[in-house]
Amino acid sequence: MASKFPVSFKITPVSAMQIFQLMRFSTLILIGVVFTKSDLSTAVIGQYETFLFLAGAVSFFWMNGLIQGFLPTSREHSTSKKSSVLFNVFYLMIAFSVLCALFVLVFEHSISGTLLKGTGIPYLNYLLVYILISSPVGLVEYIYLIQNQGKQMLVYGAISYALMFLLVVLPPVLGLSIEYSLAGLVFSSVFRMVWLLVLLLRNSLPNFDFGFIKKHLKSAWPLIFSMLLSGSGQYIDGFIITSYFDDATFAIFRYGAREFPLVLLLANAFSASMLPGFANRSSLKSNLEKIRQNSQQLGNWLFPLSGALMLVSHWVFPVVFNVNFSGSATIFNIYLLLIVSRLLFPQTILIGLQKNRAILWTSFLEIVVNVTLSLWFVQFWGVAGVAFGTVCAYLLEKIVLVVLVRKTYGFRINDYLNLKQHLLYSVLLSGIFVVTEFLIY
Repeated sequence: MASKFPVSFKITPVSAMQIFQLMRFSTLILIGVVFTKSDLSTAVIGQYETFLFLAGAVSFFWMNGLIQGFLPTSREHSTSKKSSVLFNVFYLMIAFSVLCALFVLVFEHSISGTLLKGTGIPYLNYLLVYILISSPVGLVEYIYLIQNQGKQMLVYGAISYALMFLLVVLPPVLGLSIEYSLAGLVFSSVFRMVWLLVLLLRNSLPNFDFGFIKKHLKSAWPLIFSMLLSGSGQYIDGFIITSYFDDATFAIFRYGAREFPLVLLLANAFSASMLPGFANRSSLKSNLEKIRQNSQQLGNWLFPLSGALMLVSHWVFPVVFNVNFSGSATIFNIYLLLIVSRLLFPQTILIGLQKNRAILWTSFLEIVVNVTLSLWFVQFWGVAGVAFGTVCAYLLEKIVLVVLVRKTYGFRINDYLNLKQHLLYSVLLSGIFVVTEFLIY
């Protein structure tokens, strides 16, 4: 008798974006694991981390700002079968990439002297090419998102990140220098650029539309500056660390200062995937309920999992990496506390309703608090103090945004968050942190 298995798992745009972001972060983690198991020294690994750090620092804010500014209106443009909108977003991203590469080239000595103690930017030529290519290719997954092509997004993610992993880790495994890994990283971005161009030619027209570009920049600039301010927390942390400590300490900090990927990726991917739905104002209440349900579901398993990771991190880090990175466990545990603010989504509502200037002003407040607390706390707790400053600043920003949503639209926090559950989980996780860091270790 034949049996049937009712497998009905459905790939939605939300789940596809979450899985895709998990692929990206997992690839970076696996590369780090392979590096620490190879013959590369901690200082050389620090050069690789500095390379990625600088590339991200000059591009993350405008890339996310341009994309998130476009998503709430993307469904409006998708009514026509083929327009020039996607190509013009791409043109903007290319223009910003060129400006960033020129910035790094012109201010090379200032960057080196201020952040790298005058040692010079590692592998500058590779860095410039990587900056030019790596940011625009981030448009690929969002093209799949707005077209509801979740399966295609996952195929692209599996191929591109598998290629990236192989090209980056094979050189040190074969005994080659880190330069070959960086060349592999650049080549993987070239592959993604080719993929993007194919998608653009298939779904858009290459006509230049100055009117759209002007309108889009007007809408996106508050988000760009907001991302520059609030999203730069990790980069501010890195700048402070490089100013106070050496490359080896910076590598230890970077390996610990990685948020629990499931929290960061699932929360950010969910927030981004909700934005196109806000174009239909009649479904606003259902969107708020969807945010509430998803944040509750995420909290039900991400908070307990974060607590479990806190309890075992001091044992896991020396095993997964090596004993030189045992100090990264405390940094990692502090960053686990970011789940308290990550699973709050008032910014999704404000961005979806295009209240972007409110996001900008709260981001300015967050960055001031972040810098102030990080510089203060580093005097008492060293590297850990910088991480504490970031956690406190991010939480304050979300609280301010919750108040703004209430005053602007009258939405209570319970309309989009199970507040009692969130507070309970937050208190329990904080208790585990205190026990782990101050009593056990």
